[in-house]
Amino acid sequence: MYLELEKEKNASATAANEAMGMIARLQEEKAAMLMEARHFQQVVEQKSMHDQEAIEGLGEVIARIEEEKRELEEENEFYRLIEVIPCADRGEHTCSKHVVAYRTFLFC
Repeated sequence: MYLELEKEKNASATAANEAMGMIARLQEEKAAMLMEARHFQQVVEQKSMHDQEAIEGLGEVIARIEEEKRELEEENEFYRLIEVIPCADRGEHTCSKHVVAYRTFLFC
């Protein structure tokens, strides 16, 4: 009877040791997964910040292009207007005085 009890005790101790070993391995795996998850989270946050900076930069480029487009449209409108306004001192449809005055206005 003592022999059977000793076998049961040894079997229980072995099972407990195996369970503790499995728990230790699972804890190590969990720690590794958490570390990997944190790393990926940092990568995603950095990429997100980079993407946001790129979006802001593109917004600035678009704003500059739209401003340049508006200025060119205004210049185009001016040239269309001076083509149809006769120049009183020359009797021509385009007056170089108007062009010079406009260019001086633009680049001052």
